[in-house]
Amino acid sequence: MRVKSIVIDGFKSYAHRKELADLSPHFNAITGLNGSGKSNIFDAICFVMGITNLKRVRAEDPRELIFRAGTTGVHAARVTIEFINDDPATAPPGYSCEDYPIITVGRQIKIGGKQQFFFNNAVSMQSKVKRFFESTSLNVDNPHFMVLQGTVHKLIDMRSQVLLSLIEEAVGTKAFDHRRRVAETLIRNKEKKMLEIDQNMETQIGPMLEAMRADQEEYNRFLKASENLNTKRRFQVAFEFCERSRLLQEKQESMDRRKEASAHAKEQLEAIPQQEDELTRQLMRLQESILSPSDAMVTLHEKEGELKKISSRYQSQIDSCTKMLKQLEGQLKGLRQEKEKQARAQEEFLNRRKQHETLLQSIAQERSRVEKLRVALQLVQSGVRAGTSGLSLAEELSQVENQIVRLDSRIQRSKESIAQLTSQLQNAQQRHSQQSGQLLHLKNELGRAQAKLDATSKLYAPLALKERRLVTLEDAISKAKIEFQEAYDSFQREAATSRSFELEFDRRGCPKDVEDKILGRVGELIYPKKEAHKLALMVGAQTQLLRVVVEDDTVAEYVIKHDLRQRTSFLALNQLQKNPGIDPARLEAARRITASMNGFVCLASELVECVDPDRMAGLAESTFGNFLVCSSLSLAQELAYNTSVKFKAVSLDGEVAEPNGLITGGSINHLRDVFTELKTYRERKAPLQAMRRQLCEMEQEYYAVRSELERQKNVLTDHRNAEEAVEVVRQRLCLVQDSSKGSIDEVEAQLTSERKALLSAENERCELVERKRQIEAEAAIDPDHSRKELQSQMGAAERTLAKLCKQEEENASAFERLEADIEQQAMDLATKTREVEEELAQQQRDRVVLQTQFKQTEGELDMVQKQCKQCEAQHMQVEKEIEETQAAITGLTERRHSLENTVKNTEIELRELNKTIEELHRWVREQERRHDWLAQERHLFGDPSGPFYFNDAARTQTTLQELREAEAQTAVMSRRMNKKATILYEERKKEYDELAKQRVALGEDKEAIQQCIRGIEVRKWQALDRMVGVVSSIFGKLFSTCLPGAAAELVEERDEHQHLSGLAVRVLFNGKVKASLSELSGGQRSLLALCLILAILRVRPAPIYILDEVDAALDPSHTQNIGRMLQLYFPTSQFLLVSLKDGMFNNANVLYHVRNTQGYSEITRVENRTNNVIDGTDRADNQSHMAEIL
Repeated sequence: MRVKSIVIDGFKSYAHRKELADLSPHFNAITGLNGSGKSNIFDAICFVMGITNLKRVRAEDPRELIFRAGTTGVHAARVTIEFINDDPATAPPGYSCEDYPIITVGRQIKIGGKQQFFFNNAVSMQSKVKRFFESTSLNVDNPHFMVLQGTVHKLIDMRSQVLLSLIEEAVGTKAFDHRRRVAETLIRNKEKKMLEIDQNMETQIGPMLEAMRADQEEYNRFLKASENLNTKRRFQVAFEFCERSRLLQEKQESMDRRKEASAHAKEQLEAIPQQEDELTRQLMRLQESILSPSDAMVTLHEKEGELKKISSRYQSQIDSCTKMLKQLEGQLKGLRQEKEKQARAQEEFLNRRKQHETLLQSIAQERSRVEKLRVALQLVQSGVRAGTSGLSLAEELSQVENQIVRLDSRIQRSKESIAQLTSQLQNAQQRHSQQSGQLLHLKNELGRAQAKLDATSKLYAPLALKERRLVTLEDAISKAKIEFQEAYDSFQREAATSRSFELEFDRRGCPKDVEDKILGRVGELIYPKKEAHKLALMVGAQTQLLRVVVEDDTVAEYVIKHDLRQRTSFLALNQLQKNPGIDPARLEAARRITASMNGFVCLASELVECVDPDRMAGLAESTFGNFLVCSSLSLAQELAYNTSVKFKAVSLDGEVAEPNGLITGGSINHLRDVFTELKTYRERKAPLQAMRRQLCEMEQEYYAVRSELERQKNVLTDHRNAEEAVEVVRQRLCLVQDSSKGSIDEVEAQLTSERKALLSAENERCELVERKRQIEAEAAIDPDHSRKELQSQMGAAERTLAKLCKQEEENASAFERLEADIEQQAMDLATKTREVEEELAQQQRDRVVLQTQFKQTEGELDMVQKQCKQCEAQHMQVEKEIEETQAAITGLTERRHSLENTVKNTEIELRELNKTIEELHRWVREQERRHDWLAQERHLFGDPSGPFYFNDAARTQTTLQELREAEAQTAVMSRRMNKKATILYEERKKEYDELAKQRVALGEDKEAIQQCIRGIEVRKWQALDRMVGVVSSIFGKLFSTCLPGAAAELVEERDEHQHLSGLAVRVLFNGKVKASLSELSGGQRSLLALCLILAILRVRPAPIYILDEVDAALDPSHTQNIGRMLQLYFPTSQFLLVSLKDGMFNNANVLYHVRNTQGYSEITRVENRTNNVIDGTDRADNQSHMAEIL
């Protein structure tokens, strides 16, 4: 693992975001003028690693870590280090290279001291960040990976013992000394116990046994005096011996069974800690894993809400589009009706137009006729035979014949076209008949779809209002959230400038009703009735005013467990204990005393009022019911010390007198006006709470409406599907109808046109034939008669023309106005119809697009809901596993306690059994010792023919009764005897033996501990000798590299046991030993100390080493040698050093130049590409050379 980049933003002299990007995996150098901010980079590294002692980063106050203490607009400082985790050998435990190729750690501090840690761009706990760095040997509290200039100077003057201690600290053998000290303390305790036992045996129990031995001898003489009872007593002794032997055997069997049970319980007990550790680790893993599903579930719920909003928005747009389509269809229908009306008006206009055109044609014909008659009359007058056409009869006859020929040709073409169109019409009618089945099927399908739509519309009608309400609520909630966030930000900005009473915890992880169950601070909910009592109430209640009141204790537990950032006391109303307060008699006595002193007194709880008296009465009594408020200090003292009252009292000026003699008073200038501050805070927060309540109400209504719509989701889906089905079938039907009917109508129109053209041509031909006949007839008429006829026809034609011209003049102006109106109406209607049709087509396309997007959104919503269900199931499964694991841990704990109790009870029973068995053994041995005949006659026990037959109970009881009677006769003899002598003697003797056993056990424990100490010492010195040799070897190689021709080594100092007692440094120049380090120059001594530090660092490697101006006392050649040495002997280590000398940073792979510009630091990166080869030796050779050293 190595550092890739360091980002500094707002930290100390770095006002803006600066990045040490692309750090070399080996050698990085930082240079710049004094005061430019070089060392601030190392302070930033220590800051992000979690340092808490600000003096270590040259600061006294957290604000000093922010650029100019936040006075220039920079209100936060943030540092981020990015690590590349590409080496499995150096990967942190739990962070594999595959799962965590990049690891990012950051820390941010804001004005006011609020700070956050970030791990992989997520907010993290400081303990997690520190554990991460400690696992990679980057413990900022013991930064052996940082070598500062002062460290080098201190190392030069270290004594040999301190130098050895430094290596022991690096190697880790200090732990051996700690274990040894613990063992020696334990030995001293054992020896002290043994001394106590010896003193007890010598001064108490021993003399007591000597005194009791005389009583025992006197008792023995009494036994000798009772030899006449020997036979019966032998029977009794044998009987008791037999019973005790049987009891001894039973106790031994019971003891063996209990030992087996105890051993089995101990085995189970030894296995329980491992099981508990496994379950605890499993529980921690489950608790950590539950955060990820929780975050994912929150994200999915947010995404679900967004998708539902989008889906609802699409649905609303589709409904709006459908409504618009219906409106447009209605408009189009109205336009079509208007078009029909206009068509009728157009038809009437066309009729009038035809009449007008007919009139104009008539005028033109009459004019032409008049002109022709005039020409014809002129021709006739000139002697040429002419007709009414204005041509000569011969010319007119020729034209008529030519026209007849042309008409014959046109008639023939029309007949052929009519035949072809008739064939096409037949084909189109055949196709239309073939499509009639499809049209009928589509009409039936349209009828079914319309019936289904009508059925679903009845169910959908009441839901339409709810859908519109849902859309309205969505918009209102969105606006309310924006307004709430703006108000909350404003509230936070105002709170930053004054004392904040806001609880800071993770609200997302808590249930939604937790915020509503936090009622507020005590001082917010309960306040003085009068301003004059405020000071006394505030002093009497003290810190209780700032306690947070919650409805029940589970709310407090939720808040505390979800990252509560300040120490807070909670008062749960359901757990509130009644305050005993002051009894009526004492209160009455207080009032009498007050009256006698002409003062004022009242119970504090009577001077306050509550926001909610019904719920807060108990809280007011608990907070203000334990002291009195009076008018003066003298009265307060009287109330506190008078035996009839003896109750805490507070004066109106804030002096306190308590029954235990404590009096508090003095200046009140330093006291904060908690009531006023809380009142101001509550007034500022009241609009925010009102907005939150309004938002919650709208959200509740929104979720209720949405739930209702979701329950009716099938109805909504059926209605939308029915609408879509009707529209699709209608479009298909229109398409088929238009395609078939249009083709037939077009052919019929063409056929009708051709027939009309044929009929017109035939009529025109008949007229031409008739005209030809007339011309032939006119050619035979007399010219005079023709002239007269022409004159007569011309006069009639002129009169007709004048009449027609007069009629046309009368109707021309009205016709022109009507024609203009008709054309303008037709254009307006066509334009409006085209616009409506285009809008209708656009809306249909929009609806198709919206339906597609709606279906896609619904699909995504279904997928997100499935993922939500999976996350919830996973969350529930993890919670179930957590509960099962906790239950298993609880079960193991209970089982451990049960087993511990079993083992403890069994050991007690075993001790008792052992005691009993020992007593029985002692008794049996004592009996065998006292009665040697028991061993000789033991074979007679139980023999029916012998003297010791105990199976006959009657005989046995008779014998024992006879013994008792005989002993009663000797009772007189025993009156002078001390009957307890033997018992006391046995008890003391037993106590003496027990102490002797304890002493032996303590001696064995002492020997075992001493043996452990010897083993620890052996391992310690072996490890230390081995590591000193490694450090010395590396030290010599490094020094000789930095100072050619010189050598250095560690000289061991040993005590009389040949153990290391100190280390000294020996320096050789050209093979000659220097007598003292004082012979070296200052630069050589610094170089020597730096090489020793780097050699020690090789023992405890870290991902990165930091060197701060370690070459300050070195000349350029030494500095250059250090750079070469780092390149040669630390090829796989990453260095970040500050240097002002070219000889050092010229060897760096990457150089960062720091300069101070206009009061803040700037960083420039320079990559040095000339240091990849060192004296002809490549990186692989360097690594092999280093392996030979180690």
